[in-house]
Amino acid sequence: MAIGIEIDGINFSEVALVDRPDHSATLGRIFTSWSLIEASIATLLGLMMHDDHRAALALLKSFTSNSARIGAVRRTGKEVLEATLFEEFDKVMKDVLSYAEERNAIAHGVWGSCKSTPEIVYRMSIENFTKFFIETVHRPAEETLEKSESFKAAFKTFTLNELQQIEQRGQDVLQRAMKEATKKSYSRALQNKARAK
Repeated sequence: MAIGIEIDGINFSEVALVDRPDHSATLGRIFTSWSLIEASIATLLGLMMHDDHRAALALLKSFTSNSARIGAVRRTGKEVLEATLFEEFDKVMKDVLSYAEERNAIAHGVWGSCKSTPEIVYRMSIENFTKFFIETVHRPAEETLEKSESFKAAFKTFTLNELQQIEQRGQDVLQRAMKEATKKSYSRALQNKARAK
């Protein structure tokens, strides 16, 4: 049996998207690409820290938000990258941060679906999910119905096309982050080769 809540026919549970395999797969790719973006950022920082990936990971783990992590990487880049490299690097970092906010809203939500709208999935913030439970747990049915109307206004809906657009933005950011890591890696290899001569 599904565990969650249903509000006006919209089922928010761990199995709410089982009947939406395309939506689910797209969400999965959004989450997966984010992991690769984070790995690219860690790689870049490690390369800027003289190839010390352990120090880079330790530093990144010390921050509790994406904003703080990206800020540290940007400040490091500003100190160690040539001005010609820093400009594009900084644009990529800003785009990573922007995408992180969008991805976090998706990742930290409760997902739902409704049989009458198969083309749409619903996201409710964890805050609203919790608030709904707390405010309706011991209330009469009439009050719960009234509350559900106000909570429905805060639901975010997504079509498959909208999720695919978010996925594409993530793919674009991932490609650019990987390109920066590759460019920096190549630059470091050339520096090491020049030093070895």
